[in-house]
Amino acid sequence: MRLKFHTVVLISSLLFSCQNEHKLDGNYSICIDGQYAEVYFKRGFMRMASENEWVRLSEWRKIEILNDTLYFETFGEWRDNARAKIKYIGWNRIELKFPENIKDKQFGITQRLERIKSDFDVNESEEFWTEFKTRKNSMKCNSEK
Repeated sequence: MRLKFHTVVLISSLLFSCQNEHKLDGNYSICIDGQYAEVYFKRGFMRMASENEWVRLSEWRKIEILNDTLYFETFGEWRDNARAKIKYIGWNRIELKFPENIKDKQFGITQRLERIKSDFDVNESEEFWTEFKTRKNSMKCNSEK
């Protein structure tokens, strides 16, 4: 009887406490060709911060996630509809695979996003940009090739 009880408790705890629900919401850092940037996801929207003058701190943009694909409008000077396959590659890390050629169905360009602390305000303030530069320096993402 005691063995059955422990088995039921073990199975119940596995089913209810170890749910592996991946949520995209949060703040992430990324290093693209030596350029540091941050991407923020919140309830179906995304925003990006970068020292690039074309992006700087973008407005929140609506995103759509269908199956394993993220659909969004790009940031920067030229806006275009884009898509990327989402893959969870570890604790607090995701991978976005972008198509090499939009006309092809093959995904080739891969970017890794690392989750960063989420207790800061994403707004256009001196404090935000000071903290942004601190996070950038800790990533050692430099533009020298």
